[in-house]
Formats: sequence, structure tokens, C-alpha cells
Amino acid sequence: MPINASFEFALAQKKYDEAKNDEEKIVALQEMISRAPAHKGGENLRKDLSRKLASLKTKIEKQAAARKRTGNTINIKKEGAGQVLLIGDVNCGKSTFLTEYTNSKPLIDSYPYTTTKPEVGILDYGGALIQLIELPSFLQNHELTPQIYSMIRVTDALVLVIKDGNIEELNNLIAILDAQDVFITKKKPNIQITKSDFPGVSFVNEHYLKVNKEEAIEILKSSGFRAHNIILNQKTTLDDLILLINPRASFISAICVSIPFSKKVSGIKIHKTIPIYDATLKKDVTEKIYEILNKVIVYTKKPGQKVDKTEPLVLDKGNNVLEAARLIHKNIRKNLKSAKVWGSTRYPGQTVSRNYILKNKDVVEFNM
Repeated sequence: MPINASFEFALAQKKYDEAKNDEEKIVALQEMISRAPAHKGGENLRKDLSRKLASLKTKIEKQAAARKRTGNTINIKKEGAGQVLLIGDVNCGKSTFLTEYTNSKPLIDSYPYTTTKPEVGILDYGGALIQLIELPSFLQNHELTPQIYSMIRVTDALVLVIKDGNIEELNNLIAILDAQDVFITKKKPNIQITKSDFPGVSFVNEHYLKVNKEEAIEILKSSGFRAHNIILNQKTTLDDLILLINPRASFISAICVSIPFSKKVSGIKIHKTIPIYDATLKKDVTEKIYEILNKVIVYTKKPGQKVDKTEPLVLDKGNNVLEAARLIHKNIRKNLKSAKVWGSTRYPGQTVSRNYILKNKDVVEFNM
């Protein structure tokens, strides 16, 4: 350990020494660089750590390219309004949930690890079809674990399934995900990084920076940001910077559902960060699953005709009438003058502009 190293540096070095793979070493090295002493010896130490970091990143990039060529991942193509993965401990009720909520009929039994491969079902939300996938409970120490996380990192949302409102079970799942840098209780730092035409690292809204500027620059440079503008849109601590440059960090929306195996659950406790819903309340849970996809469905109607609810439009939350028109046909978008909207407007059938932001389950009629 270097002279005058802090306790935080020692903890980061311990993480590095105990790392089980190169990805964990990268995260630990980034933290070691940020916690290195400020004296001359610390500067040399940071340079040495930065070289190790660059070497590991190159190694991982080569391995990722090799895996891509061999196709060594579980790959289920996303379909419908969004993809949601069901995860949980063994015999927590994932298969029961999938059976109740979708058209899927997975094997359900009392012995552990009944599900050995992803099971796919379709959840209908007002005509919008959500791809619901049950993952095997191989979140740790299994040959399929890396492939499980390859799916988790690119999915749209997660549903954590627990038995009888067991908070300890939920906390354990959160801790397991955190260890893999999959964060469902944290938000991605509101910081933008843009390429600069000039060498060096500069900060916009520097008053938000709550860490020594030179230290922050050293951390960013160690991760390859050598000619960049860092736009801070929030108070930014050392932990925020480490989270931002973590190459493995994934931030995923999630809810928790409780499967009541007992006849009566003795009161579900409220978790401080993740909402928990009773799986027997199918309508409410379906609504919440769609909410975490951050999308809205919009129904359309032609003048003088009834609303068509068979195939709703699926929009990202915050999209407007013009984007809805584009999904139907480019000519409708091009010729659109205004629209009538039922639902979120002050009165039914109100005429709105092309830039009107649509809300969930609005009905829209396009005027050319």
C-alpha cells in the first residue's frame, strides 16, 4: 500500500485483490485511481494504475469481440411494446406469475431450478403486447450466469419476484444485482460527456462539482476522457463520477411483485426504494409493468368512426401528435395540420396542435 493512502484506497485495493473477473478489477482500479494520495508518489501511482486500467479494457474489448463472433450469449429478439425480464430466487413463483399473466405454460414444480432456460410469454396491456421473459435463477456461480446478465443489461425493465412479501429476499436480489453493476435503486448520473476539438477535460456548470477539480480530471483521464467537455446537470460527487465511468454500469427500471403462497400475507412491508405489488392484483400490476417501460399507448380513430383499440400506437413517453402520425405513415405526418384528442385534454375531442404531448390511453383523430 502506498504511503499516506486513505482507508478508502485500502478498501478499493482490497476489492481489486479479491476481484473474480476483469470487469470487477476495472471498477476497483477506477476507484483506486480516484482515492490515490495527492502527493508526488500518488501521481506516479495513478499513472501506473491507469496503465493497468487501459490494458484490462483492451483485453475485455478483444474478448467481447470474440464472444460476438461465436454467439456465446442467450439472445431473444425484442418484440412488441417492450421486453421485461422476471428474476428471482429459486421457487419464488416466477413460473406461476408467467402462467397467470401471459399465454405461456412453463413447467411448475416444487424442486429447485425448475426453469433451466428462458421462458417467453406475451402480456396484453390494452392491445399493446409486452414480451415477458422468465429467467432461470442462475444469478450467481453458474455457467449460464454471464449469459443471464447479458440479457439483463439490454432489457427494457425488470420485475423482481419474491415470496410472501419477503423483504430480505428482495434486499438479497438488489445486492446480487449491485455486485454485477446492474442498478435498479440508483439513477444514471445526469452528466453529459461530449467530444472536444481541444485537448484536456473541461467542465460546464463547474459549481456543481463537489470534488477537487484536478482529482476529477485525473479520474476521467484514466478512463480515456482526454479531450472532452463534461456537462454537469446535478451536484456531482466522487461516487457519481465513478458510477459514470464504470463501463459495466447498467441502470434499469424495476418493480417487485409478491407471490402469496400462503393463504394470507401478514402485511407486505414497504421497501424504501423498490415498490412491491401483490401479484393477485393483476390489473394494477399490469399497469405498473407498462409504466416502468416509460411508454404510452395511443388509440386512433377516423372522423365519424369508432375508436380502433385492436392495435394501439406505442410511443415513448413525452412524444407528440406528430410522432404518432409518423408511426402510421410518413404522408400523414407530412400533411398533418392538427388533431382532435380525447383523454388528456381539457374537454373531449379538443383540437390540438401537432406538438401536443400525448398521454397514456389518449384517443387521437388526425386532421389533414
